[in-house]
Amino acid sequence: MQAFVLAKVGKAFNRDKVMEELLSIEEVREVMELTGDIDLLVRVDVLDVERLMKTVLKIRSVESIVTTDTRVVLSVERAAVPR
Repeated sequence: MQAFVLAKVGKAFNRDKVMEELLSIEEVREVMELTGDIDLLVRVDVLDVERLMKTVLKIRSVESIVTTDTRVVLSVERAAVPR
């Protein structure tokens, strides 16, 4: 099961430390820094909903993460020809 966790960080966050902590979480596959209202997009792969809940709690425990919003992937479509 794949999900995306949208995270907001505090104003004085240490980018390198936050990235390192997030990427050390076993289920985290990628962390993307974004513009706009959401600061980080965290892609996670988990076996089930229970693991997703535990993973989100781990993400929330990272210093400077102030809020999260989780979206579960229902389906994926890919381009037929690589661009």
